[in-house]
Amino acid sequence: MAKSKKVSSYQKGQKGENRAAAYLRLRGYRVLERNYRVPQGEIDLIVRKGDTLVFVEVKARKHDSHGTALEAVSSLKVQRVSAAAALYLSGYADSYSACRFDIVTVGPEKNFLGFLKIQHFENAFSAGGVFNV
Repeated sequence: MAKSKKVSSYQKGQKGENRAAAYLRLRGYRVLERNYRVPQGEIDLIVRKGDTLVFVEVKARKHDSHGTALEAVSSLKVQRVSAAAALYLSGYADSYSACRFDIVTVGPEKNFLGFLKIQHFENAFSAGGVFNV
């Protein structure tokens, strides 16, 4: 009998980010960066739609036993994403008319076709750490 391979949390995160990126592309966004990392933090996806730059935090869940995907975005995570976004913007300040912070959640619910449900929360939080959802 073959052993089943255990999927790492990194691999699970990548799968969720792949689904989120595909979802956003279908809605007219262009993916500019994935897993943008600096000492201050990490941004899962940086996308663009028109002249708006969007920093996206992706959270995927198979079940809600540890809270919903949206609840998993902590104030510390928001601070780290905001700090990383500030560094990113320092190199591109004149290129965009606006920017915002979105959250995309993947699962655990399924849609009517049986696929994991994806929800997109636009302008979910501000750089100051205030949640809007």
